[in-house]
Amino acid sequence: MKRVFSYFIAICFIWIGIMLIVNSLNIDGFELNFGWTYIYPLFFVVAGAVLLGNAVIKKGGRWMIGTFLLVFGGLLLADRFGLVDFTFWNVFKLWPLILIFIGISLFRGLHFLTVYSGSSKKRKKDRWYAFSEPKKNDAPFTIGDMEKKGNWNLEPMNISTMVGNFYLDLTDAYIPDEETEINIRSLAGDVTILIPGEVEFQAKAAAKAGDINILDEESAGINTSLFYKTDQFETATKKLFIDIRLKAGSIRVDRV
Repeated sequence: MKRVFSYFIAICFIWIGIMLIVNSLNIDGFELNFGWTYIYPLFFVVAGAVLLGNAVIKKGGRWMIGTFLLVFGGLLLADRFGLVDFTFWNVFKLWPLILIFIGISLFRGLHFLTVYSGSSKKRKKDRWYAFSEPKKNDAPFTIGDMEKKGNWNLEPMNISTMVGNFYLDLTDAYIPDEETEINIRSLAGDVTILIPGEVEFQAKAAAKAGDINILDEESAGINTSLFYKTDQFETATKKLFIDIRLKAGSIRVDRV
């Protein structure tokens, strides 16, 4: 990203210099502030081009973000030249790009959904830490739904996906006698987690649009969130830290 900002700053200086020169020529109808409307769209274009170029050269990387920024910035520039009618807040009109990205990724055999586990000892100070990057030895799952029930071993996990439904039934699962973290991030989907009655837990759930149900507490609508902590959570040795964040969908955390 440092290279992106360097390129952007360079373009800003070049553009400002050009605008000052043109302004000094006293061209009829030209206003100096005219040039500023082009600068912030250029940032998106430059950032998108750099990220997409790196993804192509390295055969990986953030090609989706690069493509989005390039398209977004390009449409903003096209609006400035009167070619299309597109403003910054029309960004929501680009949601079909998600479907295009999913289709391209499936065609190329890439993975969107990554599930990985690891020790949580280094992150105990801040339970609601930022989503971390997977390690090289993390085992990926393909895009789609995830269901775990019956006899299975629960380990600390981070889940990141574009679209998918998640069903985690911990009723008969082996839950270690320690603190275990479950973190789920998704653009769209439904999440259901069933927890045995004797296991204490702390849950934080948020959704840009959708509904949340944790035991007897509910929240629904736009930019909704809910926090819940069981009564004996602080003194328990076996307990769960649950953090779920969706762009759209429903979240249910319940005891059985």
